[in-house]
Amino acid sequence: MGILYGLLLASFIVVALLLIVIILIQPGKSGGMGAAFGGGSSSSVFGGRGATTFLTKATGILAGLFFVLSILIALTNVEPSVTRDIPATKPAVGGTAAPAPAPVAAQPSAVDPAAPAPEGAPAPAAAPAGEGL
Repeated sequence: MGILYGLLLASFIVVALLLIVIILIQPGKSGGMGAAFGGGSSSSVFGGRGATTFLTKATGILAGLFFVLSILIALTNVEPSVTRDIPATKPAVGGTAAPAPAPVAAQPSAVDPAAPAPEGAPAPAAAPAGEGL
């Protein structure tokens, strides 16, 4: 799966960069970045209607590839469920499932600062002066 993930990620990055470039060179109301890169000559390069039709189609195709690749990358990176590793409970011999254990009452935390230290336990070290706010 590592090679497939790497190929999908590389193609995803290429498509994303191409999509950025295609969007930036599209002419807007005021010419956009296309005018900065010689947008006036785009009609002779892309045909009589200009770059609008070509760039619009290229944007749609690249956007579709972008979404498909993002879904494929998400599917290749799926981790198995944690509950899959838990064995299923088997019913008892009589055909009924064993009763669930009774809920445990709230237990005190493992470290209770108000609790006295057990007999023979060393005292905690004191913090040096000026530290421990």
